[in-house]
Amino acid sequence: MLEKRIPTKDAFNKKEVVVAGWVEEFRDLKKIKFIILRDLSGTLQITLPKSKVKPEIFDIDLTKESVIVVQGTMVDSKEARGGKELIPEKIEILSNAETPLPIDISGKIETDLSKRLDWRFLDLRKPNIAAIFKIESEICKLFREFLRKKGFTEVWPPGIIAAASEGGTELFKVDYLGKKAYLAQSPQLYKQLLTLGNLERIFSITPVWRAEPHDTSKHLNEIRQMDVEMAFSDDKDAMKLLEEVIIYIIKGIKENCKDELKLINRKLSIPKVKRLTYKEAIETLQKNNFEISYGDDISRDAEKKLAQIFGEEVLIFIYDWPTSEKPFYIMPYEKNEKICKGFDMDYRGLELASGGQRIHIPSILTKRIKECKLNPKDFEFYISSFKYGSPPHAGWSIGLERLTMTICGLNNIREACLFPRDRERLTP
Repeated sequence: MLEKRIPTKDAFNKKEVVVAGWVEEFRDLKKIKFIILRDLSGTLQITLPKSKVKPEIFDIDLTKESVIVVQGTMVDSKEARGGKELIPEKIEILSNAETPLPIDISGKIETDLSKRLDWRFLDLRKPNIAAIFKIESEICKLFREFLRKKGFTEVWPPGIIAAASEGGTELFKVDYLGKKAYLAQSPQLYKQLLTLGNLERIFSITPVWRAEPHDTSKHLNEIRQMDVEMAFSDDKDAMKLLEEVIIYIIKGIKENCKDELKLINRKLSIPKVKRLTYKEAIETLQKNNFEISYGDDISRDAEKKLAQIFGEEVLIFIYDWPTSEKPFYIMPYEKNEKICKGFDMDYRGLELASGGQRIHIPSILTKRIKECKLNPKDFEFYISSFKYGSPPHAGWSIGLERLTMTICGLNNIREACLFPRDRERLTP
């Protein structure tokens, strides 16, 4: 019978149906019983009048969240959701749910996020929670769709590396068959290598790991990055492409995820764009009484302040950063090495992406690695690759969870991750 199962949303247009799902509600009114059945597509009322169904069907006893399969006839009903109800001819219990449930999934009792994450698979049975991850999936689909139309090739960089991708010490060490290795903190070095071949324009969606002891609502230790790298390009080309991608994704979510946006009570606007240099950003903040100096990083509070100044629905690009504030692989300007061709992009007071033009000249790259107090020997394969014909190239990366968080209007990045990994959480 299961092979004949249809989604509950399709049952409203049929007469004889087989549906299956979870018992959202079970009410016993003595002479009539009601089951609200829920699956991925929605809910359906199943009505059991004592006078119309077989005794063994009427006598059924169910717990909430039990899994059942039901065969029966759809009939009109003014009281039922959607104007129709299912009168069952057969009900099979596939799995009985124990009671009480570890967390409330009806929405009537508020459960703290940590407890919800402990029971994530139950939390996902709430339609508004599942909607977040349908939107996240659509973000990835739109990202791929846009870049493939532009002629980009999807690639899969390694997750285990021999040296730091971006410098620093925030790396998870692993024992790689007796050798020292790390979980990749970025696909940066490898995506650059791919632009040197005939692939030229590539993108990836890949997990990365940062061993930073953050305990904030904006950070995770394992995230998914949406990366792009393109040959024969500079930072201005990369910014233009990033702007186009974000707007394409938001337009697509508005059009393709109307039901999901309604479930999370979210209205989207197509953002405008503001570009300013790092120097202009610092001066703007100072004029608006925000305490910051040239050479400082632009903090989370500074990002929020810029959003207040220019508007929440604005993509704010900050470019021409001090070279000292960006990774070793960002290209400095030839006439002023203290400024580099790197940029960040903020949206709704949060940094969503960073990128820039990369260094493709070995001597400059070696110099920058040393300036960042790293050992060029650890990057020998990387430096050497630029000795055999290397075009100028640029790229960027977007944090998938941060983008989802922003689009969905969430307060905590953990809500945009199915199974978050942070300094306290390693399970489930």
